[in-house]
Amino acid sequence: MNWNDLRFFVAVAQAGTLSGAARRLGKDHTTVARRIEALEADLGARLFDRLATGWQLTDAGENLVPVAGRIEEDVLAFERQARGDETAHGVVRIAVPPAAGRLLFAPRLAELLRDQKNLEYEILGSSVIANLARREADVAVRMATPDQSGLIARKLTNLRFAIYAAKGYTSRVARKDWEFCSDGRNTFGDYQQGWVWETIDAKLPMRVKADDTQTVLAFVAAGHGLGLLPRYMADSDDRLEMIFDDKLGEVSKPVWLVVHPDMRRSPGVRMVMDALIRATENIPADFKS
Repeated sequence: MNWNDLRFFVAVAQAGTLSGAARRLGKDHTTVARRIEALEADLGARLFDRLATGWQLTDAGENLVPVAGRIEEDVLAFERQARGDETAHGVVRIAVPPAAGRLLFAPRLAELLRDQKNLEYEILGSSVIANLARREADVAVRMATPDQSGLIARKLTNLRFAIYAAKGYTSRVARKDWEFCSDGRNTFGDYQQGWVWETIDAKLPMRVKADDTQTVLAFVAAGHGLGLLPRYMADSDDRLEMIFDDKLGEVSKPVWLVVHPDMRRSPGVRMVMDALIRATENIPADFKS
């Protein structure tokens, strides 16, 4: 039996569909189906019923899920332990929000690459939180308080926000006609929005809701309403002007550095962590609290 096929079994069991498992594993769905069929042939048991709505575990498959999960965790722990004993060679996977990665952390990480010729990066610049236990990333920068157990987390800073509009918007548009572009991804976004209503003493219409800050900035810069934006992004944009500043840091967003305990001993990972910490220390004081 190919032990690697257990990864495919666990992924399909959790996702319930071939396409969902394929996205998680970074494979195409035909590869996933082929590996499951190979595993079933090796075991002499049917693990899934292929239904039109997805792949449903059989009784045999249900019984094997907890066992396969434990084996997968042991294999992942083995890989992390091995990587932790490596020298500063090879690839370090870094999960970091796209805008922060580009504007705040990339320059310092680039300096590290110049010094360490045998180091490589795989940058995961997605808003989706990488699972460090499953080696989706080796180290992560997160804009939310980590809630996964078993990880080592260090708070780096708080990033400050302010309310912005396109230059001339507030003089060109009557206050009663102001609108708001919302970053409405989560409950923190709802809290930020409440702070805006209180600050400007009005509840503004919201005809634009985006799931990423850069899209909010683009609409605001194009002249559509106000937006609550991080200062490290908006202060340097010549198209924008600050309308209200959060001087007390009431809607600042925390930045966390997160690593799995097994990976922090890796020289490459430690170097990346140090670079991220130094990058945070060099963020201008106006941008953090």
